[in-house]
Amino acid sequence: GQSASEGRRRAPTVRGRMHAAVVAVARAPRISHLASVAAVSIRGEERARARATLTRAASSGPMAPIVELYARVDETLPADPASTPADESHFRAIAPYMNAVEPRHLAMEPPSTSRRSSEDSEDSARPAQGFFSQLLGRAKSSSSSRSPSRSRSRASGIDCINLHHSHRFSMCVFRFNEEGTVIPLHNHPHMTVMSKLLYGSLRVRAFDWADDDDGNPGTPLNVPRLARMVRDERVAAPANAFALYPRSCGNIHVFTAAEPSAVLDILSPPYAIGCGRDCHYFEEVPFGPDGGRAPPGHAWLLEVDCPDDFQVESGEYHGPRFGSGRYD
Repeated sequence: GQSASEGRRRAPTVRGRMHAAVVAVARAPRISHLASVAAVSIRGEERARARATLTRAASSGPMAPIVELYARVDETLPADPASTPADESHFRAIAPYMNAVEPRHLAMEPPSTSRRSSEDSEDSARPAQGFFSQLLGRAKSSSSSRSPSRSRSRASGIDCINLHHSHRFSMCVFRFNEEGTVIPLHNHPHMTVMSKLLYGSLRVRAFDWADDDDGNPGTPLNVPRLARMVRDERVAAPANAFALYPRSCGNIHVFTAAEPSAVLDILSPPYAIGCGRDCHYFEEVPFGPDGGRAPPGHAWLLEVDCPDDFQVESGEYHGPRFGSGRYD
């Protein structure tokens, strides 16, 4: 949604609401006080020079690694991943190209502190577009009560850099700009997701449904469903790429930043509201429908509304352009 204050407009953030699947593009004013014009101009010139240096470095060589990755993904994934999902063989063909990508190849620099710079604050102040608006675009109305979300994904905490989006796959980078920020427990129905930690470290906690059936990826509110835990560990860069599939390898997961971090994601096919690929959110609860506790290595997951405090901004990209990103 958007909020306004006297004398200036503040950039909107995307929140998890069904009616927000399509959001309007708006840019925040770069300068909020006339007295700071000179200082902002100087800082802007310095940032522009730094960006130009990073962009030249990212684009050097016969083909930038991130562009080479895009080309490999485009030629490897099924023509219609909605009916023929990408599997482990596709991931094995793509993983070496993901592992070759470093932050500098995307004109990124890992932050030296957990505080996001004023550059990011200004440049990221616009709503996330494309598939990510769909990722956040689901919140079922319900009269049920639920415990307040424990996530801490303030608008200043997480942003998304969209690199490419098509009906076959999307590529993006999630940046966790502060320690403790969270992408809450969510699923990827009928989707394959390949991820590479670019820098930092994350705690990854992931589940698959115990009944091994994703035919009905959503569950009614207030009805817990048994899931088996497949991953609960801290991942630190440098680390190899990993993947999840529609029914295995942790299709339902939560990421918690142990420090400022960035993750490169490839989703095939992307989220799509109304096509069976709507994002669902969950919480771990202690008891199942009959009041029993989950067996060892399992957990009861309760579907909930998208947490109200889960907000994501769109980050600026200064690296090589490819795919749909050539036209942004």
